[in-house]
Amino acid sequence: MPISAIIRSDDLRSENRRRILDTLRSTGPCTPALLVELTGLSAASVSTLSSQMIDQSILLSEKHPAGGGKSARGRPKSQLSLNPQAGNVVTVNLTIDRVRVRRADYAGTVIQSHDAALDTRDLSVQQLLDTTSDAVEAVSPGSVRQQLHHIGVSFQGMTEHESGDLLWSPIISHRNVPLGNALHDRFGVTNSVNNDCRLISQALSGHHNDRLGRSFATVLFSHGIGLGLYLDGQPFAGIRSSALEMGHLRFEHNGALCRCGKRGCIEAYSADYGIERLALGQSIDDIPSGRVSDQSMIKLIDQAHQGDRAAIQAFTIAGAAIGEGLASLFTLLDPMPVALVGHSDQAFALMQGGITSVLRQNLREEVDLDDLLHCFDNVDPLLDQGLLLNSLNQVDRQFSDPAINLSISA
Repeated sequence: MPISAIIRSDDLRSENRRRILDTLRSTGPCTPALLVELTGLSAASVSTLSSQMIDQSILLSEKHPAGGGKSARGRPKSQLSLNPQAGNVVTVNLTIDRVRVRRADYAGTVIQSHDAALDTRDLSVQQLLDTTSDAVEAVSPGSVRQQLHHIGVSFQGMTEHESGDLLWSPIISHRNVPLGNALHDRFGVTNSVNNDCRLISQALSGHHNDRLGRSFATVLFSHGIGLGLYLDGQPFAGIRSSALEMGHLRFEHNGALCRCGKRGCIEAYSADYGIERLALGQSIDDIPSGRVSDQSMIKLIDQAHQGDRAAIQAFTIAGAAIGEGLASLFTLLDPMPVALVGHSDQAFALMQGGITSVLRQNLREEVDLDDLLHCFDNVDPLLDQGLLLNSLNQVDRQFSDPAINLSISA
């Protein structure tokens, strides 16, 4: 047999294994018959590949009654599922003044968590690398290290695809921080480093496809302003980096001071610190504060609802700044559904007038903005979902190799 034919055969087998893993990842336990229907593979292929992955301890096969209940009649049906003990992943969420780390099994159940406060802008490069690695160590000690298959990182800033470098962010004081290489050197497993908004977009694509469709934008309103894009069902990023920094487009010439050091950025008006600064009547020349607490934002929202003019104006200006960013995006890519993601839908309600007013002034065609703008609160669960799914997908790619040899410990 020609070598090229063998290569093509191995590639096809890997692709078919990956299709089975992807399906089980998205739907949960399935019968072989349902896997045939969902994957489009033949019954023989599903049987052969699933048996191989059961032997490799990647999948489990369990018998369940035909009707799903204990009293159901008929012969028990075999259900295939992901084996939780096949491996672990660790997820790291690095945001301003905080690192949040989780360890999860191969089925996606979180086993251990660790949160730490840190002043991200005062850390040296080595301190940042050591602090992040130590946080991973806290949930993945030597006793479970052999089960670790991947480390996934979300970062509030620009990242490089290949190296996993933290290229730039106003939450740290350094550029081109080699986090990916540092994690690989210390733990010896693959890792992926992604912008937080891109990961939130991945979670939204998986769970809210009916509302957002295959092409949509995600605007993250939190400690900064992030942008993520899904185009025709695929995440969009720059050639080298995450690249989508809508928060640092200019909203006002020589305007409010931004965390990035420039003036007039969208983020300087629309991020939590920008809203707080305007609502409290502080100077736009003041150096931006650190992490704004959820309680502080709730208080500002309550003040706006009670008629406080400064708070109302702060949220309106924040909406107008985001509207300007979306208008620029729509000029390039045409209007598309937008997921507005933040800590509170009440904050978006206060910002919505500013957003819609700017969009109506700038859009060249009639668009139903009620159908275009979709609000999602609870940033952290969406980010955790996207980060965990992306990390487990990386392990699925590893396990799609038919020749993989796993060591499963009790």
